[in-house]
Amino acid sequence: MGKLRLVPPDGADWTIDAASASDGVELAIAFTIEGAPITARFVMDRPDARKLSDGLRAAAGDGTMRTFPKPAETRDA
Repeated sequence: MGKLRLVPPDGADWTIDAASASDGVELAIAFTIEGAPITARFVMDRPDARKLSDGLRAAAGDGTMRTFPKPAETRDA
């Protein structure tokens, strides 16, 4: 595939590849289930690719906020 490849640092068995296509973006997610390799390919136009990207960023931000909550505020008496 091509331009962007995400490989998990922990050695997990999955990858995400993304490449520009003539009318948008092609995304391939490869993983293994019960020893069988599976690749899901999605071809999206630019607006749909942007919606997916925005959703993934929002989910990552939400996950980060839940994992690393801000410190409790303290008041000086």
